[in-house]
Amino acid sequence: MIIQISPGVKAIIWLAHRYGAVKLRSCAHKLMWEPGDGCALIDTTTYQTNVMQRRGLIRLKDGSMDTFVLTALGQNKADAMWFEPPRVQETRRTLGSYWLTAEQMHALKPWLPAQFAHRRSDDRRLLSGIVHALRENLTWRVVSGEYGPELALRQRWAQWCQSGAMDNALGHLFEPDGNGQLRLVVTTAMLLRHRSGASAIARGYLPTFTPIDEMEAA
Repeated sequence: MIIQISPGVKAIIWLAHRYGAVKLRSCAHKLMWEPGDGCALIDTTTYQTNVMQRRGLIRLKDGSMDTFVLTALGQNKADAMWFEPPRVQETRRTLGSYWLTAEQMHALKPWLPAQFAHRRSDDRRLLSGIVHALRENLTWRVVSGEYGPELALRQRWAQWCQSGAMDNALGHLFEPDGNGQLRLVVTTAMLLRHRSGASAIARGYLPTFTPIDEMEAA
């Protein structure tokens, strides 16, 4: 019987084979991983973990509640992989993260869209994820799940770019430099090297960050 496995499952099997075991933390919106002590630490969904167990690809390591090893079937699948699956590199967690402080969020409050009848409780989380992606030149797909689902990041970026809220937010988001002087958290150079940032500037969504030479030409 042929068992079809998803790219994410292939990545987990490869990592379990490479590191000898995987610790599956089923609390994330999407697959992300990092090397651990004697195993790979993987953030995934409960559904994906359950699917791999039901299909007989992994089993709990003796005496453990969250660390898994490959079964004989899982090992056969790993042996059949000649190359590292693309999702392994795509989902590796980047070192470091960026979170907006309470003071920064308070300073941005006048520049964020009104919340009307419902309260957006995820502004800090999603905006922090967007800023992290822009600063580190990460695609939305590989941004850590701690910032929220990929779709939520994409939608917030697109909606706020089109409404002008993103230009207002990034244009009033500052941090102190080494000399205690304030500087922009996200610069024009960071935006231009990021695919979505460069596209937003080209479409006129981020006028605050339009390069000087383009402004002069206009």
